Amino acid sequence: MYCQYCGQENQNNAYRCMQCGNALQAQIAQQSGKAVASMIVSLVGFVVCLFLGQIIGLILGYSAKSEIRASQGRLTGEGFATAGIIIGWIGIVVDILIVAGWIVFASFMGSL
Repeated sequence: MYCQYCGQENQNNAYRCMQCGNALQAQIAQQSGKAVASMIVSLVGFVVCLFLGQIIGLILGYSAKSEIRASQGRLTGEGFATAGIIIGWIGIVVDILIVAGWIVFASFMGSL
């Protein structure tokens, strides 16, 4: 458990901070909104629009992961952020293949 006053890591069952002596309070971890938004935007972008949703999902996912790591256990949602990042990268690869397919099809139709 981290001290809310000085940031010192303490044992989970400690009542007082080892560094500053302040009373420790049980802290309930909150879900990162950026992590959840990353997954949702990446999924929606995968279905609805090319590139835009995936790029926003990647930005939110990477931002959420660093925010979660810096929160010292006060934020959760690393799984959602990772899912958003993975879905975002898969979506970008699929979008590139779709655009390449359109180009090949258009060039084939133009040569007829």
